[in-house]
Amino acid sequence: MLPSPDDYRRKARFIVKLGIALHECGATSQRVERHLLNVTRQLGFHGSFLISPTTFTCAFWQDDELDQFVHVERIQPADHNLGLLWEIDRLMERITRGELDLDAAMAELHRLRAAPSNYSAPLHGLAWALIGGSFAALLSSNAWDILIATLLSGLIFLFARRGAGHARWGPVLTLLAPFFSGLLASFIARGGVPINVPFVILSSVIIFVPGLALTVAMTEISSRDLISGTSRLVDALMQLLKLFFGSVSGTAVAAVLAPHLPFTPATGLDLQPLSDLKTWPAVLGLSLGLGVAFNIPARKLGAGLISAALAFLVAGWGTAKFGMFAGMFLGSLAVGLYANLFSRITRGPSSIPMMQGIVLLVPGSRTYMILNEWVSGTAILPGTSGGHQALMIFLCLLAGLMISNALLPVRKPL
Repeated sequence: MLPSPDDYRRKARFIVKLGIALHECGATSQRVERHLLNVTRQLGFHGSFLISPTTFTCAFWQDDELDQFVHVERIQPADHNLGLLWEIDRLMERITRGELDLDAAMAELHRLRAAPSNYSAPLHGLAWALIGGSFAALLSSNAWDILIATLLSGLIFLFARRGAGHARWGPVLTLLAPFFSGLLASFIARGGVPINVPFVILSSVIIFVPGLALTVAMTEISSRDLISGTSRLVDALMQLLKLFFGSVSGTAVAAVLAPHLPFTPATGLDLQPLSDLKTWPAVLGLSLGLGVAFNIPARKLGAGLISAALAFLVAGWGTAKFGMFAGMFLGSLAVGLYANLFSRITRGPSSIPMMQGIVLLVPGSRTYMILNEWVSGTAILPGTSGGHQALMIFLCLLAGLMISNALLPVRKPL
């Protein structure tokens, strides 16, 4: 039995609001489209969806495919809010069990979208500082690099929080943040602190580096979701260029403002290099900080830490046994299988543990380092891989995630 015209409109309106909310969570276009298609069928009519990072298009019909209700809306690219994703998934479970009618579900969806973050602003600031310091600790044994990267990451959070909601300054945040970091890092180095300035800048803005977005873009392109994948790829590359331009501008301005201060370390400032014992705390600290930044519920952070540890262990073992590319493939395969198993057991979105694990493997920072080497002719860190190696790592990660979905498919598209 077909729904009445009023009921049909109410259901279509709910699905539109649901799709926009899922986009605001940072869910990929493929996952949102599949989820909305399933919900539309459950509600007793038909739908077709075309979603990209900047557009939301959907069409609904009952019995005649040519008699459609079409909704088109321009939207903005969204950050990852996995806490909202988890709550929306719980909401859909309640609807499926018949615990909520459509009006109550619409009201609850509105409440979830307006709800505050799971974490306070000070905790978010600590998370940003932890992300920058942990990333620096993974790649550097210089204690000064780690300390200054942690400090600058916390300051960048304050800067970003101030400008994120501003209509004029928000769009240029990825230019201003690395500029601010480059200016301060250069002054600190010219004051005698022995730091690797480009590396400290990269560590302090690592949360902006779109490594995950590049991986998602290539995943969508490989699945022939060309509009969304290409749009996401161009946006990620432009964000990389803005970050690099901002950091170079900051260091250049510092050189003009303080030409009399050379890069000469002052005596007594050298610290002992840190041992390899810092690696595991850095891995877990990076994952924990990202979990808070992604707004993952506190009770689910443990699953993400396990995912990060699994990615690091399997990728390290595979690299030692079979080489770097095989290691990245096995690491992403392990994370994908674990995330899909988590989804089956908890009946929740697989994206939640997957994000914290896969982000340790994506070569977004490598891409930034390669860009720096191409322009300046010098490597940020010794042994930075070439562009072809970064591309191969992306492909290995993509292959691992696709095969994990084939071996252990999830019951939910999210």
